[in-house]
Amino acid sequence: MKKRSLIVLLVLIAFAVSGGLYAASTFSLGSVNYYSYWDLEAGNSEEFIPGIRGEFFFSDYLGVSADAIVTYSIPEWEYYEMLYIVDAVFRLPLGLVEPYVATGPAFRGVIDGEYSEAEEEAFAYNVRGGVDFNILEWLSLGMEFNFLVDDVVEFIETFADMTPEQQEFTLKNYSLIGISAKIKF
Repeated sequence: MKKRSLIVLLVLIAFAVSGGLYAASTFSLGSVNYYSYWDLEAGNSEEFIPGIRGEFFFSDYLGVSADAIVTYSIPEWEYYEMLYIVDAVFRLPLGLVEPYVATGPAFRGVIDGEYSEAEEEAFAYNVRGGVDFNILEWLSLGMEFNFLVDDVVEFIETFADMTPEQQEFTLKNYSLIGISAKIKF
């Protein structure tokens, strides 16, 4: 038991020390705009879903992100339906290009004037992948694919019984394609 505890302790120390050795970017703040697959296919660029994202990286490779996305709004009534996503992010910094994958839970919320409320439990599960292009040392532009599923177990069970055409339709229906601009610190 002592040998196992020592190995775990050494791994944790190595992880903590190596996190300080990397210096890509530790924090970024930016906007992300999503389009449904169907809107992109129809060329309807006015039907975008706006959002903001903050990211914090513990090392060059591992970090967390938080998104706040407006899914429906009536600005003149100060009414907004929100989607909040918290992800663990794995990125591969290759200089100009940074591919990444992220996954985590999603929560719903409402902002109505000065009143706001968010669900305490996750209603969905999110998987996204994309690539950032580091235009400047402090600025990146990116593209991503986001897949958000309300009930993962039900999705997997029903997806297996679908025809290939139904599977393709379902994947397109759950997909969001996003573009992002981030300022890196």
